[in-house]
Amino acid sequence: MHNLVAEIKRKPELKDLPDDLVISSLERYLSKHKIKIPDGKKERNYLIKIIRAELRRYAGQYNISGSAKKQKLVESGDFNELLKHHSSTKERINDYPALIKIISEISPKTILDLGCGLNPIAIATPKIFYHAYDIKSEDLEIVKLFFEKKHISGDIHHTDIRTVNTFPKVDLCLMFKLLDIIGENKSEIAENLISKIEAKYFIVSFATRTLSGKSMNRPYRRWFEKVTHKLNLSYKIERTNQELFYIISK
Repeated sequence: MHNLVAEIKRKPELKDLPDDLVISSLERYLSKHKIKIPDGKKERNYLIKIIRAELRRYAGQYNISGSAKKQKLVESGDFNELLKHHSSTKERINDYPALIKIISEISPKTILDLGCGLNPIAIATPKIFYHAYDIKSEDLEIVKLFFEKKHISGDIHHTDIRTVNTFPKVDLCLMFKLLDIIGENKSEIAENLISKIEAKYFIVSFATRTLSGKSMNRPYRRWFEKVTHKLNLSYKIERTNQELFYIISK
């Protein structure tokens, strides 16, 4: 199994994914198709191709430049430029002021950011303890450098959040553009996450445009609204040009 995981992660865009994410993707595929890891080279290569394609949905679409460039920007203190080197934060740059205003009205002392990317660079302050979770170790190292440079209290967690049983208790949990790519059974995953996370508020966002830049015909996630209704949670919606934010009180 571990040799196969190493083979799958040989691609540059997948190299810093946590092994548990790769293993869980493998196990789900093998279980779904009721097969074992093949011995034949052709069949094995096909399996590797399939799993890589799934993993790219989680990790391969957001980074614009490599870690060396990002580290230089952290060291120089050019944080606005740094945000442009991750596609989600680049799209969100003009919306951060409104988003930060929403967060300031909540006045959290602790934040849990799931699938954080470089988001903490725009949001984290010395007044807030910040828990950053992501599957990309490269982004987390940049966040760690940022925390150190700006004297921000926080920690980083390199893991597949679907395998985490206990999260820290916080005032606010952020899930920005996470739930659409987290798996096929996203309603179940969303319900499970929100149920087990002890947070007073959640801000959950979804893209309103496709990766090619086209506006979505149905940007509102009715499936997610059904989850909040099932959990008896109230929410309000804020919409920007690129994103839809569900602000949930628990």
